[in-house]
Amino acid sequence: MTQVNTSAPAAASPSTSPVPGVRLLEYVCAFLLAAMVVMLGIQVIGRYALQYPPEWTEELGRTAFVYVTFIGSALAVARQAHLRIDAALKLLPPTGQAWTWVLIHILSIVFLVFVIYQSSILLPSLAFQPLTALPFLSKAWFFAAVPIGCSLMLVYEIFHLSIRLRSMRQGRAEAA
Repeated sequence: MTQVNTSAPAAASPSTSPVPGVRLLEYVCAFLLAAMVVMLGIQVIGRYALQYPPEWTEELGRTAFVYVTFIGSALAVARQAHLRIDAALKLLPPTGQAWTWVLIHILSIVFLVFVIYQSSILLPSLAFQPLTALPFLSKAWFFAAVPIGCSLMLVYEIFHLSIRLRSMRQGRAEAA
């Protein structure tokens, strides 16, 4: 039976995390989530109580949702809290496990660079297309969540890769 490792490392708890910027990401995610709840609450009240829902609340709520998704993903990368199925990995010796994790980090970095590049190509074409309910904002702000979130994930993947390589160099393959 396959085991699923859902636990984050002990050092990744929110209050004692040695990973830089985690606390800021937590605050940004909390603010975006609170803003999303407020905007959608206004939308519901407007729709059912006043029979006139403000159009801007749905669009801003959707934008906040997309940003909280990508910034929250960066937070999960920083904490190393994404789901992992590591049953096959545990069959390897400690050195094999350490090099497999290095490979996983490198593949993640390559994928994130690709996504950042492709999404950055898309942004200029959206710069002059306004959002439907908020014509003073361009669609580029909505889609900018992808390169912003992936850039944050990239920084944390590089950070964790450097820590893993440093610990391997010091001979602690099993601790990595």
